[in-house]
Amino acid sequence: MNQSAPWSEAALVAVACWVVSVLGYGVLAALDEPRLSVAPLVGMGLLQWFWTRRRSWPAGVAAGLVGVAVLFALVDLLRPELSRYIADALATGTAATVSVVVLTAVGRGSGLRRGTAA
Repeated sequence: MNQSAPWSEAALVAVACWVVSVLGYGVLAALDEPRLSVAPLVGMGLLQWFWTRRRSWPAGVAAGLVGVAVLFALVDLLRPELSRYIADALATGTAATVSVVVLTAVGRGSGLRRGTAA
């Protein structure tokens, strides 16, 4: 399936990523387990959504690269100011949201170009 996601579906996926990020880091904080991360779980969820529903390779590559860059940049910026758990939850949720927006926007843009070319 190679079609762009509607913005409502993208918003639902972004909210689900935030829920997993906040709840996951909340559980890790309660267990006092600083070595684990929820980011791979959120990333695998996004990858599953991309693979089963949105297989636009240019959009997927762009979303992955931008999401990873945002995640690492925010972790570096937020960890000195906030606790590790809060910084990681905010960075993971924000990176997932940016990835979903990029995936949807690039997918819709490439779909428009493909539609006008045909």
